Amino acid sequence: MLAIIVCSSSARQQAQAQTGKRFALVIGNSNYQQVGHLTNPRNDAVLISASLQAVGFEVETLFDLGEEAMGAALDSIAERASSLDVIAFYFAGHGLQKNGKNYLVPVDAKLKTETAIERETIGLQSFMDVMERVPISLVFLDACRNNPFAEQLLAKSKAQGRSVPVQQGLATVRAIGDMLITFATLPNTLALDGDTDNSPFARALARHIKTANTEVSVLMKRVTRDVMAETGGEQRPQQLSQMQTEFYFSKNAETPTAAAPQTKTLLAVYPGKATTGQEVSLLADVPHSCSPSFINLAPSNKVTPIPLKFFKVIDLGNGQTRHEISPGSRYGLVVQEQDERGLHRIGFFCAPTDAVEADAKIKLLRAINARLKNGELSGTTAGDGQDAAAYHFSEYVVQ
Repeated sequence: MLAIIVCSSSARQQAQAQTGKRFALVIGNSNYQQVGHLTNPRNDAVLISASLQAVGFEVETLFDLGEEAMGAALDSIAERASSLDVIAFYFAGHGLQKNGKNYLVPVDAKLKTETAIERETIGLQSFMDVMERVPISLVFLDACRNNPFAEQLLAKSKAQGRSVPVQQGLATVRAIGDMLITFATLPNTLALDGDTDNSPFARALARHIKTANTEVSVLMKRVTRDVMAETGGEQRPQQLSQMQTEFYFSKNAETPTAAAPQTKTLLAVYPGKATTGQEVSLLADVPHSCSPSFINLAPSNKVTPIPLKFFKVIDLGNGQTRHEISPGSRYGLVVQEQDERGLHRIGFFCAPTDAVEADAKIKLLRAINARLKNGELSGTTAGDGQDAAAYHFSEYVVQ
């Protein structure tokens, strides 16, 4: 009987997560009084708000909040928490860390010394403590932009010959319960504000929030893939979660029609620049019809095959297979002292059946290399007399 009760409760919680009361607090801090204007946070907040509203969230969107106003926003969600089934919090603006704790910076902060951080900012943990009361909580932090506050504090301490426990970027935190925390970039690193009206992270997140029938953990992997692809591997979002309840931003009851065969390939390489001893991560999604051959092309056109055994292989269940090499894997791609310096191209081609013989592969590689030199990093090509072969490459620099 106990097992039946537990399963029933779990099912009810999942149903409430999809149909129950949803609320989102979205903050965009752009006009900082002491350190100038950030271009995109206001635009990012508008974009994310529209996407969340489109999938059934009641959204409160706030701009350019000072310390008092941010505190009031925190109080407001604390009052709402007991009536909610799902809560989302998105913050775009400046953030920093001190002693491993994260702080979101209001627009009126001065931060003349490191002792002012606790007084003039709002701790991320305060928001997490409130959101923990809601059955499902989602935190999205696009707050790792280049931060003049941290730079000033670090420069002042250096001039005075002392150290301060302040860092750029945000520190790793521990998600509690059914909480998902997403950083726009890896801990202790900086996110890009973007060359357009929105940051790469906000643009990818807004796009994928609207995807129906996709569980949030899978959805966020797609956000990560898109951000890495757009930034050339310079920025990699990170998710921290111990969620046990599945959550979907939107679901529909329609029976999906048979999908056309997948032909699109996806590739992300991180970082965009690497030095001796640093690992290069590679993620590729390929259709089941593709038998990928992975290679690295050095500046001198030297070809280095990358064995498939190096990759973690995952069937994505959508007609595609993911091949991934990440830091800490059993096999890694580590830059060696003897490796050529300069622009490398790394990726794969889907080997056609007639490219088994060595001569055929050489012809195919020559054709692909010619395309790559013309800036065509993905597409289809073939050697003389061969069937077309799909290929996809990305560039990175060995320094």
